[in-house]
Amino acid sequence: AVDARLTHIGSDGYIDRGATDLKSYLFQGGYYNGRTMVKLLSFGGKAKTYLTYNGVTMEDMERYGRRYHDSGQYQTSAGPHVLADGSHVGYFDDQTDNYLQINNQLILNHRFNDRWALNATAFYTYGYGYYKQYKDDAELAEYVNLDTEIQEADLIREKIMRNHLGGLNASASYTSRALDLNFGGSWSYYTCPHWGELDWVDGMDAGAIGGRWYDNDVDKQDANLFARANWQAAHGLRLFADIQYRYVRYEAWGTNDNYIGQEGMPMQPIDVDKTYHFFNPRAGVSYRLGERNSFFFSFAVAQKEPTRGDFTDRYMFTADYTYPSSEKLYDWELGYTYTAPRLSLGVNLYYMKYKDQLVATGMVNDGDDALNTNVEDSYRRGIELSAQWKATGWFTLSGHATFSQNRIEDYVDALKDSPTFGQNLGDMTISYSPDVIAGVLFDFHCKGFEAVFHTQYVGKQYFTNNEIDALSLDSYCTTNLNLGYTLRTKAARSVRFGLMVYNLFDSEYCGNGYGYSYMDDGKRTDVALYFPQAPLNVLANVTVKF
Repeated sequence: AVDARLTHIGSDGYIDRGATDLKSYLFQGGYYNGRTMVKLLSFGGKAKTYLTYNGVTMEDMERYGRRYHDSGQYQTSAGPHVLADGSHVGYFDDQTDNYLQINNQLILNHRFNDRWALNATAFYTYGYGYYKQYKDDAELAEYVNLDTEIQEADLIREKIMRNHLGGLNASASYTSRALDLNFGGSWSYYTCPHWGELDWVDGMDAGAIGGRWYDNDVDKQDANLFARANWQAAHGLRLFADIQYRYVRYEAWGTNDNYIGQEGMPMQPIDVDKTYHFFNPRAGVSYRLGERNSFFFSFAVAQKEPTRGDFTDRYMFTADYTYPSSEKLYDWELGYTYTAPRLSLGVNLYYMKYKDQLVATGMVNDGDDALNTNVEDSYRRGIELSAQWKATGWFTLSGHATFSQNRIEDYVDALKDSPTFGQNLGDMTISYSPDVIAGVLFDFHCKGFEAVFHTQYVGKQYFTNNEIDALSLDSYCTTNLNLGYTLRTKAARSVRFGLMVYNLFDSEYCGNGYGYSYMDDGKRTDVALYFPQAPLNVLANVTVKF
């Protein structure tokens, strides 16, 4: 069997110049012979997106409109664009994020008999990408590949990366009437150099611009062994357990793109050499009472290493040069579901206790990626509710809601430029953690026609971990409408016409943002930047299956 797919998505974007151009492909060829399947799968794509990753202040939204942002903007005496305050500006047309990724997988599945099966996948992923950015009045001392007396100039720079990921996953499974076993492991190797080049500097000849202004590399090995069991101990009673050992070896070296200006060390050095050994167990029990009532309880431990940015950008907000710590999570869950022919109900209680959780600070780095910091003790606890009612054969009503508390215990502000640096602020709400999330869906479907009406509510969120109202996202409620009609033709197996209407009631809200606080002449200043979401907008699509 052979399958193929080509996809293109393009948009001008709601934010000014927020265009996207996304192309992707999928190809797979499979050989099937009784108990054996061999499949070769390749998929990937190329994305070009205008850099609209920086937020905008409320003041600028009021002054210039909700679609305004200043990425790639430069001042000019007679530019083609005139802002609301009368100033003339221009924009660099190629202020873009460009990325290519190709994924290749060779998959083998073989069933030895009715009880034993083997699965194995070898994979290789290639990626290449770069930012192209215009910088207005840049400090040239921050670019170590320039030898010039010029202090400030406009320039065009590129931040480039090339990555390779390869590895193998393998597992075996055993199935009997009362017992399911699965065990196996995986190994992967990842390497990714990062570097920066300058395309153009105003006032300098191209021949005077040479070399890289930063250059670093990353190597990461990730391996694990696991075993999983699911045992039907008695009628209605099922026990399950997982164990996983995970090994992570992480190395990074070179210089980062952050200018620190120390003598003999103008760019931030990177020297990371860390090894992690994680043991992650999970166990639980489920019990079915009659045909309609089910209960379950589980406990799990999960651990995760810091990301590359947690290592390289930590110096931007901490007062020391320590490494970030890995996270550890203890998770307890208790749930109940009721299932009837037309009605289903569910409730889940959870308590997640963290050690050294990496939480967002509210700040971002030069690439507008979130900066995270460890907090020693924190937790997330709450209740999840769900319900679904099949009123008729053509109408289903469903809803969900989560009510939670997300807290840092005895939070000590570790951000070196914060007005409350070093202070114990007591229990604080974890950043970007709403206490309430809820939604309701109305699903109509009849003879090829479908309509789903979905309303979602998200509660208030703080950017930072010290509960500052000036650095927060207001709660918001949005509604989307998904319409579709599927017909069958002689030339195609099916043709589906779809129409997605987003933000049906034209709500003005911001779905994300970031911010920070600092002291200036003894006065506290809060800086908040937001990402305004589009008003009513429509996405139409046609899907043809042969």
